[in-house]
Amino acid sequence: MKRLLAAALAVLFGCATYQAQGASAELEKLKPADFPDKPVELVVVYPAGGGMDYTARLLAKYMEKHFDNKVVVQNRTGGAGVIGHTYLATQAKPDGYTLGVVANTMWADSLFRANNRWTYKDFEPIAFINYDPLTWAVATDGPFKDKSLKQIIEAAKASPGTVRVAVLGGNTSEFLAEHVEVVSGAKFTKVPFQGGAPGITAALGGHVEIGGAFTAEYRGHIDAGKMRAVGVAGAQRSPTLPDTETFNEALGSNEIIWQAWRYVTVPKGIPEDRKAFLIAWVNAALDDPELQAEYRKTGALMDRNLKDPAQISAEIDKLFALESEFYKKSGRLK
Repeated sequence: MKRLLAAALAVLFGCATYQAQGASAELEKLKPADFPDKPVELVVVYPAGGGMDYTARLLAKYMEKHFDNKVVVQNRTGGAGVIGHTYLATQAKPDGYTLGVVANTMWADSLFRANNRWTYKDFEPIAFINYDPLTWAVATDGPFKDKSLKQIIEAAKASPGTVRVAVLGGNTSEFLAEHVEVVSGAKFTKVPFQGGAPGITAALGGHVEIGGAFTAEYRGHIDAGKMRAVGVAGAQRSPTLPDTETFNEALGSNEIIWQAWRYVTVPKGIPEDRKAFLIAWVNAALDDPELQAEYRKTGALMDRNLKDPAQISAEIDKLFALESEFYKKSGRLK
């Protein structure tokens, strides 16, 4: 039995090594003669330790696995993302040494806070990483412990302002709560926190009735039986929460989609051979089963059918149009 197990492990790790070597061989064929000859930066516009930073650091680790070149995560923070986004759009050199790991939060920045200096179209996407739908969760000993999402929304409609939702101000979790109000006619009291995890803590303590957060921020509480997800703001149910309905299911809608949609960008104008190499390099990392398993642990979802940059740009345009429609309906955008 031990010999059989050892043989199986040898085959498994041998296949993984072969795959990595195969990807590296393909990258060597695409590698321009003069590139890269120094570390490549992955710029993240949010602080170290958060979800975007963790996403980028995992990606950097597996890029280095598939090609022998240093990849450094650089956190350019400030202005809730505006400083880093502005750097990537207007200041980063188009030489292939600066990539951005960004998400759809940038789209709102380009509409409301960039002061017409740049738009999301000034970023050239080269790879889709993953997406992570926002959720609402309630404490299992709270007033909505056994209520459906539809029942919770009806309670906020019947008694406006009595149901409190923890949100991150000026961000997707606040937009989600507002969108539910626009579609349903309900009225929530939105309580701002610095992130999803503090809002979940508030829900556990009875200071708010609903925590708005990503699954990874309270998975431990679900496993401990202290929290229950009641709604997923995705286009379909999440594989990590298969029994939790979407907001669109609860409301008979098709427009409530709020998620972290993460992708890799480069400045416009980089040489085509360098861009082709970077596309292949990033995708070699994203195709690695080990990296995919790491992302699944966080609750993030991947779609490896979405590889072509033109396809990614089209998806971004579609999701941006959905967000823009909400901004118009809510009065944020004229």
